[in-house]
Amino acid sequence: MTEEKKKSGEISRREFLKDAGLLVGGTAIGSTVLLAACGDGETVTEKVTTTVTEAGGTSTKTVTTTEQVGEVTKTETITQSKFVCPIDGMEFDSLAELQAHYEAEHAGAVKSENTISLTVNRYKYENIAVKPQWTLQELLHDKLDFIDIKEMCDGYGACGSCTVIMNGRPILSCMTLAIACDGAVIETAAGIADAGHPLIEAYIKNHCMQCGYCTPGFVVTAKALLDKNPEPTFEEIQLALEGNLCRCSTYPQHPIAVLEAAQALKEGGA
Repeated sequence: MTEEKKKSGEISRREFLKDAGLLVGGTAIGSTVLLAACGDGETVTEKVTTTVTEAGGTSTKTVTTTEQVGEVTKTETITQSKFVCPIDGMEFDSLAELQAHYEAEHAGAVKSENTISLTVNRYKYENIAVKPQWTLQELLHDKLDFIDIKEMCDGYGACGSCTVIMNGRPILSCMTLAIACDGAVIETAAGIADAGHPLIEAYIKNHCMQCGYCTPGFVVTAKALLDKNPEPTFEEIQLALEGNLCRCSTYPQHPIAVLEAAQALKEGGA
């Protein structure tokens, strides 16, 4: 029927569907009832859509069927979801069933990519949940309560106050991602003090601190130096400590204290 021959109030089936906002040929449209337009009825072809998520999750199968009864076309969608085990691919009807299966069959088999284990000051910390953006300084100071690890440069690696010894090397914990430290062995100033290292007594004796905020970083850096070089020269100590900043300007006293600690170690003081 051409546009000119249409009578007022008449509407074609195509226009009805268009005006109703129905998207034909899309994915499942849910359970609904559509009024068929005048004329011969049409049956929508059955659609089956299957979606499976990777690495576990849910497997969803959507089946859309259409039947025509008189002048009414009824479309019904049935969605069946399965929960998929990320280890063996088995499917379950509920999340509870999947969790029970996982605990029974795979407990401990897979470690979450967002958990790490650390040894800090000789204590083991297992399966610590971390966020990918956390620094080691944030984890140790804010989450594990090692308050001797400071930060006064806002994470720019410029002050040395966050220094820790990791796997035998001094590092800036504010510049190190915690997620990359799985299995690491870490030593902080608190651990050095607990072990009775002569550096602590030498720092107190030689008045190497005023406010004390930077002191843990200096102690850790000095301890790392003495571990590697038990008999450093005055110049070698200055070079090792040059990355540590002190607002109170106690710099002249640090090499003196480190030399005394080195002598104490040589004499068997620790």
